[in-house]
This record gives sequence, C-alpha cells and structure tokens, in this order.
Amino acid sequence: MYTTHKTCPTGWDAVVYILPIFTLQYMMGVLVQLKHIALLRIALPPLILWVILRALSVLDFSCGQQDHIIVLFASIASIVARTIVWTLARRPYKRDNVTAAESTSIPMACWNAWDLQWNPRGIGWNWSQGIPIRRPSLQSQSRPRFLLFEITRFAFCSVMFDAFMEALRAQFSSLSPRDIRTIFDHSLPLIPRYVRILQTVYLVLWATYFSMEGAYRLLSAIFVILFWQYPSQWPPLFDKPWLSTSLSDLWGRRWHQTLRHSAVALGGAPLAYFFGRPGYVLGTFLFSGAIHCVQFLAKKRGGNPVFEGSFFVMNGVGVLLERAWSKMTGRRVGGVYGWMWTFLWVTVWAVPMVDQWVTMGRFDAGATLGDFRPAMFLLSLVLPITMDKGLVVSYLCFGVSVSFLVYSLFTLR
Repeated sequence: MYTTHKTCPTGWDAVVYILPIFTLQYMMGVLVQLKHIALLRIALPPLILWVILRALSVLDFSCGQQDHIIVLFASIASIVARTIVWTLARRPYKRDNVTAAESTSIPMACWNAWDLQWNPRGIGWNWSQGIPIRRPSLQSQSRPRFLLFEITRFAFCSVMFDAFMEALRAQFSSLSPRDIRTIFDHSLPLIPRYVRILQTVYLVLWATYFSMEGAYRLLSAIFVILFWQYPSQWPPLFDKPWLSTSLSDLWGRRWHQTLRHSAVALGGAPLAYFFGRPGYVLGTFLFSGAIHCVQFLAKKRGGNPVFEGSFFVMNGVGVLLERAWSKMTGRRVGGVYGWMWTFLWVTVWAVPMVDQWVTMGRFDAGATLGDFRPAMFLLSLVLPITMDKGLVVSYLCFGVSVSFLVYSLFTLR
C-alpha cells in the first residue's frame, strides 16, 4: 500500500524496500554467468523495476538534502541499465582467473557475482574486451603501499576540488553562491563577459575531474580494506584526459569508461543495426546524455535538461566529424591542432550545460568534507587573515593549471 507522504529510510525500511533491489540484482549477476537459463534472466528485470518503483514511491532517499538525490538516481540508473545488459548477454560472463568448467558452477557464480556488482568496467572479466584500462604509473601489489598511495591521492584531490570550487565562487565575488543563477553577466562588456565565461567553464572542468577522481580513490581504499580486494582490481579511472588530441581519444580512452559497456549495449548497438557506424557513435552518446538528463531532472531545482543531454550528443557529432575528416584527408585528428580542436569543441558545448548547472545551484555545493575546506585551511596557515584567500586561490588555480597544460603540450605524441 503506497502513501503520498514519504519518509526518510530507517533500518527496517532498508530491509523491506532496499535489500530486495540488491538481492535481485545479485541474483541476476549469478544467472548471467550460467548457461541455458535465458528465460530466468528475462523474468527478473520486471521484478527489479517493480521493487525499485515501490521503494521510490514510499521512501524519501534525499532525507531533506536534495543534493543526495543525484547519487540515488545515478545508482538506480546504473542498476537498471546493467540489469538490462545482463538480460541481453549473448554468452555467459566468465572471470579471467577461472576455468570454463569452474565458471559455470553455481557456487563459483555466487562468489563471482559479488565482484560483478561493483565492476562496471569488467576488469578481470571476458566481457571487458574493447574497454581501455590504463596501467597505473605506480603499480604495487602490496596492499599497505596501495592504500598509502590512494589515501594520499584522495587527500590531494580533496584539496584541489575545494580550491577550484573556491576559485569558481571567486569569479562571482559580489554574489553569494545561492544568488548565482547564470554565468552570463550582461553588465560586463562583450569580451570580458566571454572571457569570464571561458574561465568559469575551465574551472568547472577541473573541479569535475577532481571530484570524480577523489571519489574513486576513496572507494578503492574502502574496498581493498573491507572486502580484501587486490590493488590490480582498481586501475586508474582516467588516462590523463588533458592530453587528449581528439574527441575520439578523449571519450574513447582517456575519460572514465564506467558507462561504456551499458552505453554501447543499450544505445550504440541498437542504432548501429539501423545506421551503421554513425548510429553506433550517436547511440552511445545518446545513452550517456539520457543518463545525465535523468540525474539533472532528479535534482528538481529548475534548469533545462536538454542542454545537459546536448553536450554529450554534440560530442558524438564531433567524433563523427573527426571520422569524416579522416576519410577526406587520409589523416587522423591529432597533435597540437587536435588538442586545440578537442579543447575548443568541449568548451563550446559545455558553456550552456554549465550555465544550467548554475541555475540548479551547483556553485553552492558543500565542502568536500562537511564544513571543512582543506584548501582554504591550508592557505589560512600561510596567509595573513586580512588577505582575500578567494583571490589568491583563483590565481593559484589558473597559474598552476595553465602552466601544467602548457607543459603537457610538449609531451603530446
């Protein structure tokens, strides 16, 4: 029986409404490893969808904190997408470190299903073929050393994310974060207005990178500690995206590939059946755009999700333009000019998306660790109290990051 009054989940609610979702997904993870049970796999997705809708209709997962809803809907979208992909799998999933006979045994499938739940890139599985995984620069099979590296990287990413968020807010120092509703300041002359827009988008791109990288480093440490996973199961999430010399290079290899398997299976493959390679590319980006639109709408703070989705779709168009260029000229996009093209195309289509983020109040995002702002704390140790720390952190962010990018240009291949 459903109610219009939603409550924050309690311990009993987790048992009644949330546990069935993960139990059914776990069962699907077991079934996808076994042979000759396609009918069972087909029967589970409607049931999983029903228990998800039942939980959403009764519980308020945000618990009054609307920012938390994005994580919830990202998780739900991931569960639904992966469940459908597992339902449509043409061959059983198999881990690389087990024999064919072992992989089809029910006890082994039950054990391996735990890894499957938290492995969106398919690391160590036969279905991950084609998903590029970067080799770590500091590779270590020692858990203590790996944990030391990951915790250090998490701390660094936390400081950098906080620094870039403070630099973002310093761009609009005359307004409080809650009052910032657009990156277009029409009180400024044309050129200064667009210079500040480009600065804002530039800072947002870096903040996005450090937030995702930091979260991944923290998760890797937690899973290695609690679930005794191997460091090799947590390779780098990104492959130096600032070195991308084409859109194909950026989205096909250097940016995180956690959505790739689902996006290809549910977006790229169906459209490729009708439209060939262009359909494959656009379908993959359409799926990614749809997932981000769902997260955008879940926020319920206004804004237009079309601009969120169009960013990803237009990057798919850019990939097709690169393919057309290669066919006409016989040369692939690359080098310094390819780097400039990639940076320009991403920035142009990121402008309307970032403007919608501002409308939603994302510049009012909380600190990385509650009320603790690591970057501002470190600056307060070395700067006088009267000095404008927001201005200082802006100069530091731009100075260090731009110098780093210029240096990176000399390492392009």
